[in-house]
Amino acid sequence: MAQVTEQKKTKAKKEKKYLIIRSYPETLFFYPSMIVGIIIFFIQFLAESSDGLTPEVQAQWGTFFFAVFAFNFLVVAFDFGLGKTALIAAGFIILILVVVLLQQQIGDAFQITLTPPNITMSTDFYLFFDLLMIAHFVLMYIYSRIDYWLISPTEIYHHRGILGDEKRFGNAQHAHIEKTTPDIFEKMLFLSGDIFIKPETDPHIYRISNVFRVNKKEKAIRGILSYVPSERLDV
Repeated sequence: MAQVTEQKKTKAKKEKKYLIIRSYPETLFFYPSMIVGIIIFFIQFLAESSDGLTPEVQAQWGTFFFAVFAFNFLVVAFDFGLGKTALIAAGFIILILVVVLLQQQIGDAFQITLTPPNITMSTDFYLFFDLLMIAHFVLMYIYSRIDYWLISPTEIYHHRGILGDEKRFGNAQHAHIEKTTPDIFEKMLFLSGDIFIKPETDPHIYRISNVFRVNKKEKAIRGILSYVPSERLDV
């Protein structure tokens, strides 16, 4: 009996009585472009110290970088639900097939010669692009440390800004929590989604956007709000 009681006490100590949720801006999803830019920068930088890359190879790297950046831009600019994504993908595949199969006819009809794109960017471009993106992500990380939500069994707390502006909502266990994942690509890139909080003591609905590992966070929130504390927690 004493052993069972001790195990319950140990389990209670291990239970986390609060959860911190951080929101991130949409520009977070440009990180694939930053990673590709860093890789290409080192490839071109190291190649310049030897024989250098041929213009054709440099153009291929530039085209690849542009394709990744364009993909990131579309992810940030639009919400791609499952149905819309499937429709766009099917249309894109059909367009590529039409261009490939009718390349000669299209060229003759418009009196143009279809050639691969020649997108060439210098090593300095990749360097300054990567420095800009790294600075952006550092600032994003710092801001996420001073703007966050804290969920506890007794209250919901929002801390915002360097000066520590805060909002506290009591009676957290009666708050309405909802999770959405409106964009399939954002979920793939960051396992992210949005969490909506409607406190019982406030008429507003608060959106926490681009929450990392949103499914796990939602389960943790529901577990915390279902916990009945023996005494009020100071957060």
